[in-house]
Amino acid sequence: MTTHPVTNTTEKQRLMKKLQDSVLERWVNDPQRMDRRTLALLVLAHSSDVLENVFSCLTDDKYDVAMNRTKDLVELDPEVEGTKHNATEMIWAVLAAFNKS
Repeated sequence: MTTHPVTNTTEKQRLMKKLQDSVLERWVNDPQRMDRRTLALLVLAHSSDVLENVFSCLTDDKYDVAMNRTKDLVELDPEVEGTKHNATEMIWAVLAAFNKS
């Protein structure tokens, strides 16, 4: 999917740091407990195929952890996750739509 690049360097760095922290230092291992904006950002970054760039500056070990956690998250069944208590149905619906395309 083609995306519009973030041209504001400060904002781009902030978003990259937020994504990195969300899958490393602040990983909750449960999408229902994850901050909704962060979950949406992860889903959209994955669907836009930009996560590898976000994680490319990490050490090899951290890169592997970040990619594996993200892979585990986006490979969850959106239909199941969307029906769970406190689920963010819209985010899971978006992931389901991107997975079908």
